[in-house]
Amino acid sequence: MQKADKSNSKDLPVTSSAEVRRLVGAVADHTVTAILDCQASVEDLEIAAACIQGEGGDLGRDGHPIAGKVAQLYDILRSDALYGDDEER
Repeated sequence: MQKADKSNSKDLPVTSSAEVRRLVGAVADHTVTAILDCQASVEDLEIAAACIQGEGGDLGRDGHPIAGKVAQLYDILRSDALYGDDEER
């Protein structure tokens, strides 16, 4: 029986300020530091950003309230004054 490939890049941790900004856009330096301190995965950060942008409110992809690292990232992003300022006008 063949093992499933678990080399999904979304499971990898977010490791740099450039990667944080590529995934979520403009955020303050202290927000980047807080995100990196969480040691979250790319998927965790993408889910938190999607929830803030109205794709599911405070519910995760499975329809349950967000929790854990996703909830922590959600709170960090939501409190950032710069986040979302680069929206199209």
